[in-house]
Amino acid sequence: MQRYLAVLFSDLERHSVEWTRIPREKMVAIVAEYRYMAESLAGQYGCLYREWAGDGHMFLFESADAAAQFGLKLIEGWKIGSESLPALKDHPHMPLRLGCHFGECTQLDGGEAWIGRGNAVAKRVEGEAEPDALFVTESVLDLLDLPLYEFEERGAHILKGDVLTARTLYRVLKFDASALESRPPEQLAAEDWFLKGVGLIGTAREWSDEEADCYREALRLRPDYPEAHNNYAVLLRTRGEHGEAAKHYQEALRIRPDYPEAHYNYAALLHARGSTAGAAKHYREALRLRPDYVDAHHALANLLVARGEHAVAAEHYQEALRLRPDYPEGHSNYSLLLEQMGQLEEAVTHFREALRLAPGNAATHYNYALLLENRDDVIGAEEQYRAALRLWPDYGEAHNNLAILLQLRGDLAGAEGHYLQALQARPDDPETHYNYGLLLRAKGNAEGAERHFKNAYDLAPEVDVFRSALEGPG
Repeated sequence: MQRYLAVLFSDLERHSVEWTRIPREKMVAIVAEYRYMAESLAGQYGCLYREWAGDGHMFLFESADAAAQFGLKLIEGWKIGSESLPALKDHPHMPLRLGCHFGECTQLDGGEAWIGRGNAVAKRVEGEAEPDALFVTESVLDLLDLPLYEFEERGAHILKGDVLTARTLYRVLKFDASALESRPPEQLAAEDWFLKGVGLIGTAREWSDEEADCYREALRLRPDYPEAHNNYAVLLRTRGEHGEAAKHYQEALRIRPDYPEAHYNYAALLHARGSTAGAAKHYREALRLRPDYVDAHHALANLLVARGEHAVAAEHYQEALRLRPDYPEGHSNYSLLLEQMGQLEEAVTHFREALRLAPGNAATHYNYALLLENRDDVIGAEEQYRAALRLWPDYGEAHNNLAILLQLRGDLAGAEGHYLQALQARPDDPETHYNYGLLLRAKGNAEGAERHFKNAYDLAPEVDVFRSALEGPG
């Protein structure tokens, strides 16, 4: 199939002296973070196809405006990420070079790849781009809504293998979102509304009625707009409107069956609603279409763990972490599976990596404490419970478990303080009532102990130990 598309190539500049000194494993993690960011952003902008080439991408878009706005957002996001992401912030910034051309592309039989003159020219344009810059050909510039952009001519360039002797290239400097917002609504096309909505993602106005209105207007003008259906469904799901979200995911997939992001997002919705068979089907379809889809590997692994399919789940966690080594949630969840499988040493390794990458995650500290308790490392467990509570002072489970540790070592006053905080955070937790009752009994407060044993029994009468506690020590 032959089409005219906006072809955008991006490439990481990895040839400076500073980068030659970085250990290979660090370089792999940095490139993986770029890849994850770029592919996630491309999905938001409705990318039709992506191809990874080791240190850069080829992206295909139906629209020159979508390609240009995506390119500018990617450069901006990569600069910000270089200063904030754990894998990036301690290393010199690795610039991006982006080149875009609108031209002829041909899809190979089976839909596995795209080739053509458009691809070749775009790759050469990327090679001429300056660091952290988007260069485009005149064919792209002619299709852009020019009043919304700032751009500069960068002269005539001879591009190897091009049918033209030379091409004038332009650097796109900025997209003016305020200029688009100031236009009368009746002047906006469906794509304008869609891109206006996408432009709100990552801002304080994300998930707002304003963003929802953008997708609704895009769909009013173009009902068969799969990317607008997908993005609108994502927004609806966050609002708890699952039925409406499902309809829009289904419509996106009816129009564009080979849409991996829509399969993934629909799977996540089905998973949340308890339809694990349907969710697994769509996660797998997303991975068939996009085998390197990190989030789909991770989500399918989580689903498989819940179904008890541990070996297959482990394979998907491993693949997610191979594709994105600095993925804290992936390390944390894989640790939990490894613990279930009895591979405690490996679980410890992944917990430590998760905490190195995301030290502010209270749940990871808590889960690591549980593992350390399982290994009889009481000191380490206490340290992790306290870390969890520094991050989340109302973490009831952590207060309860820390109280048990303190009680076992004879610190009844410290234990009582944490039991009381646990009950303040979770007054209807039967186990905490029971555990606190045991402490009160040990202190000789029979009346207080009986009151909490009764609370535990009333909350969970099916638990034999709570009933036995009411009958007194036996």
